[in-house]
Amino acid sequence: MSMNIVSLARASLLGLALLLLANGSPAGGQAQRTLYERLGGYNAISAVVDDFADRVFADPKVGKFFVGMGTDTREMFKQKNKNLVCAVTEGPCKVISRPTKTAHAGLGITDADFNVVAGHLSAVLDKYKVPAVEKKELMDIIGSLRKDIVER
Repeated sequence: MSMNIVSLARASLLGLALLLLANGSPAGGQAQRTLYERLGGYNAISAVVDDFADRVFADPKVGKFFVGMGTDTREMFKQKNKNLVCAVTEGPCKVISRPTKTAHAGLGITDADFNVVAGHLSAVLDKYKVPAVEKKELMDIIGSLRKDIVER
């Protein structure tokens, strides 16, 4: 009988541990959701990246960096950026592109170019009504890439 009580106690503790992992500890309230979750997951990130990339491709100031890209290459660009945003926001995706510094080396991207691209991302996040806290978190993450992207 004591073995059944021990098994029951272990099962109860395991169940409680899983419940706490899913919902947060009693002291901490609901578990902190990842930025990925708060942004709406993969489908929301995908929609934002598609819109953002189309704006960047068409922009007269920074579109020059994408001249000569065929439809397939543009789709690969979008997918790599979807995976990047997914990964840096603690989603389940794997980054499938080269390191940021390597991918942008030799393009001569300026601070002004970076600001134009960041402006497009900000505008798309506003279009999709991303809350201010999540928008700032994502923009800060993207801003941290500036040192690896800007060359002059």
